Formats: sequence, C-alpha cells, structure tokens
Amino acid sequence: MHFRETKNVLMRWMAPVAALALVIGAAPQVALAQTGPHNLVLDFDMLAPLDEDAEGHYEGWAIVMGMPISTGKFNVNEMGEPVELGGGAVIAEFDAGTDITDATTIVISLEPPGDDDDVPAAIKPMVGDVVDAEAALYANIPDRQMLESFTTGSYILATPSDNPEVPDNDDMGIWYLMIEDGEPVPSLLQLPDIGPNWTYEGWVVDASDPGNPMPYSTGTFAMAAGVDSDEAGCIGGGPPFPGQDFVEAQCEPYLDLDTGDYLAVISIEPVPDNRAAPFQFKPLAGAIPTDALGQDNEIANQAAETFPTGVALLYSEPVPANEVSWGEIKSSFNR
Repeated sequence: MHFRETKNVLMRWMAPVAALALVIGAAPQVALAQTGPHNLVLDFDMLAPLDEDAEGHYEGWAIVMGMPISTGKFNVNEMGEPVELGGGAVIAEFDAGTDITDATTIVISLEPPGDDDDVPAAIKPMVGDVVDAEAALYANIPDRQMLESFTTGSYILATPSDNPEVPDNDDMGIWYLMIEDGEPVPSLLQLPDIGPNWTYEGWVVDASDPGNPMPYSTGTFAMAAGVDSDEAGCIGGGPPFPGQDFVEAQCEPYLDLDTGDYLAVISIEPVPDNRAAPFQFKPLAGAIPTDALGQDNEIANQAAETFPTGVALLYSEPVPANEVSWGEIKSSFNR
C-alpha cells in the first residue's frame, strides 16, 4: 500500500493509550502500554538512486535533543521508494529502535561506501523540521530558495584556448560568461555560495540517444568568475571563467555543440564527488540551440524540477509492557 494511502491508518497510532486493561487473577498479567514513536515512514519525489559502490547510500536520522539517532540505511528505486541496500526489498517503515517522540528534525544524509559509524556524514541532501509528528523534507542546499526562484545564467560558444590558430571552431567550446562592451563578464552571478560541502559543476550532455545521455564535465567551480577545476581542458588556458574547449588542442572528446543534440547543465555536486555524471541537484539546464554561436544564450532555472522533496511520518504501535502482578499495580495506586 502506498504511503499516501496508509497515512490516515498510521495516524491512529499517534495518540498515547489512555487506559490500562487489567484482569484480576492469581497469575501475573500482561498490560498493553504505549511507547512513544519509534517508527518512521519515508516518501520521496525526485530523490535519485545511488551507485552504492561509487557514491554510497542514504541514511535517515532523527534529531532528538540535538543528538542524531539513526533510523536506518537505504537506497531508493527508480520510483523513489526506499529500498534495502544491494537492491533489496522496499522498506515500508524504519524502526529507530528507541523513542523518537521529541525529534525536532529529520535528516537524510549521503553516507560514503562502507560507512559503519553512528554519525551523520557532512553531506545531507534533505532535511525537514518535525511538526505534529510529520516533517516535510526539502533539498538541504544553502540559499535553496534563491536557487529555486531567482537564479538564471547564460553562456557563449567559443574556443579561446586555440584562437587565433583555429578561428573557425567556436562551436566546440562553451563558456559561462557574457560579452559587454567588448569585454567578458561573469554570467552566473546569481549562483549563491554553497561551500564547503557542495560545489558547482558545468556539463554538456549529448542527448542524441534519449535512452543513454552522455555527460561531459566542463569542470567544477565555486564562483562565477575565476578559472574552474580544469580551465579550458587538459592543457589549461582560456579566460578566467568556468568553461571548456572540446577541441584538438585539448584532450578528447571533440564536440560540435550546436547540432541540436546537446544540453548545457549546471549541477550542484557533493564534496567529495565520485560520480561521472551530474548529481540530482541541477539548478540550471537547457538545450543548446543550433543558432547558439555568436550570441548570449540563456540557461533556464530547473531547480523546482530537479530538487527532491519528501515526507517523513513518525508513528507508534502498541507494544506489550513488562509483566506485572495485580498486587504490584494496586500498590502503585496506594502510594
């Protein structure tokens, strides 16, 4: 049964049991008592599956009195459902193993491969505050609202690292800058500072085969101005802005970017990053048009379409209390 269909059923367990059922007899009796919430149901939209060997896995945490309590490790399937590690079964609910009634926050961390400690990793892709035993989860990125609402950018096609030697191949390079009054200026000024646990990365993606898109990194960067991690390519060069030249003067691949088959993407990547493809946070993305050469090309805001969301629900089930005798119960009322 899907989470949203079972929510009302689960909420029946939210209130503590008000009465204690007792049966008078000679033998010890068992009383049903209510513990606080210790189970957690997670439901996600747009949370991406992880390559567990390269990227690691997710782990849920309930923050109680400032301390993290693990609710369990998991991956997600293509439908965003939590699953056991190694491609196991769907996890309908997680058991924290202890009372998390007073949890104030639910955190989803990104744990490295082989993680076996009891401390959340620095990378926490999702978080949400608990209100009435429920938390709305959202992307845990600095200045998320600015990224979702206001950030735009642009790029030009150019190959500055091999000009003027090869002046007619400008469709083989992409640079995140604009030309104003004949001078290059930054075009990604609305990207906020997201360090130190995250970094930006530029990409061009060959989408000619929709079933197997091929991404090519243009380098990581923290600011709209200044060289990125690999400058114009393997031999360096180029202007002090994020970008890449896919030309013979640099290392392969050699790409013609204005064929109508390519996308320009700015992603937000965890640090460190072991993935040879864009991470799921892609605040800016758009198709590179066939007439992109010679103009400033806008790259649109895609944060709302790519940032994951979710819901975490805390709930309790009645569990057997310790066995007690009727005499012990009576004495507790006579104190």
